[in-house]
Amino acid sequence: MYVRHLEIRDLRAFRSAAVDLLYPGREQDAAFEEVVRWPVRLPNVNVFLGNNGSGKSTLLDAVALALISPLVSSSGYRPQSLIRRASRGKVDTAEMAVDLVLHEQDGRADGDLARLAARVERRGAIEFLNPMSSVILDRYFEEKDSSFFFVGYGASRRAEALSANDLATRRRARAVRYERVSTLFEDHLALVPLNAWLPGWAIENPGRHKQVVTLLNKLLPPGVTFTGELEAGEYLYNFRSLVVPYTALSDGYRAYLSWVGDLLYHLCMGAPSGSKLVDSRGVIMVDEIDLHIHPAWQRSIIPTLSRTLKNMQFIFTTHSPLVVSTIERANIYNVEMGPRATPKVSRPAQETFGLSADQILRSDVFGLDSTRDPEFAEKLRTLSRAAEQGESGAALAFLRSASAGGGEPPPEPSAVPDWFQKFSDRS
Repeated sequence: MYVRHLEIRDLRAFRSAAVDLLYPGREQDAAFEEVVRWPVRLPNVNVFLGNNGSGKSTLLDAVALALISPLVSSSGYRPQSLIRRASRGKVDTAEMAVDLVLHEQDGRADGDLARLAARVERRGAIEFLNPMSSVILDRYFEEKDSSFFFVGYGASRRAEALSANDLATRRRARAVRYERVSTLFEDHLALVPLNAWLPGWAIENPGRHKQVVTLLNKLLPPGVTFTGELEAGEYLYNFRSLVVPYTALSDGYRAYLSWVGDLLYHLCMGAPSGSKLVDSRGVIMVDEIDLHIHPAWQRSIIPTLSRTLKNMQFIFTTHSPLVVSTIERANIYNVEMGPRATPKVSRPAQETFGLSADQILRSDVFGLDSTRDPEFAEKLRTLSRAAEQGESGAALAFLRSASAGGGEPPPEPSAVPDWFQKFSDRS
């Protein structure tokens, strides 16, 4: 299953929005006719960009709400503050819908289409989420099944301690399909850690256990490997020349492994016996994919995920220009505030792949006028204006400051080459 198209109306800040998404095997149609580079380098990746509060996380939520709508009455989810609060007039409903491409994994012929939609209604102070679709998706209601696979991870994601993790209790509290996206909506919920479920697979299904170990090592950055070995109930990792238990890893590694481990858990729970996990299709949503990730890792994280799980459709949000530099314009959706604080979604006009972080930050994707400290940037502008007016020494002071920064005093004139001094004097 992949999401082909998303529509929303009166959801949080949005009045309306429609987004066509990339997924493996999508042909270039009218929605992507302006894209010059096709097929896209990473054809299963979609990234929402935008300022804080622009609504990019709302788009992830909208996809998840539409996808859980058939079982929402028994899912354990309670909607809150979803309906847009208009300054003029009264809005009492919100809607979201997704057009899906189905596969044999979903119990349908490859390429079959379906639509899931939901409406949020306000009655007094309470909101209710109700399904709008009448499509019959029998296998959707099987919990230990690989059909209609989707997961979503919010920005507050974390793994639960083993002692606090009771998988049976989790199942009773929330429907499995909702549990897979619950951290998008509930900050206090935790994910399933690897040591809560993987050890048993080493005995019960060694082949599947080996697949998980192999996948984890493909998904980790260079210099870190998953050993698959336990010590005092914790999995061990080779970190450069050290052997480190999970709890001793940095926040960045633990934040990443928390959702990747949870994803592999849900994949294993539904995948048919004898199947390969990498062949599974579905939708993976991650809010703030760069969370706690070092810049060096940010330059490879999306390509690594995309190529390792090439049959999955990814929907991310990010604030990182380094992440954006690894994807193409076709992968990007800019979420910007329009008139009357209403977000709009559009593809950037400028290609992003391969640009430097500074170039991307000053492009229409992020829209910064400068990447320097605002006070220092204003001093440079003052020097630039003075140089344009012919003020003696201003041009040289500008060049020295622009190249050396403001952390140290500029070099003395004697340290400047003669040719440069003469060039400055002429200017």
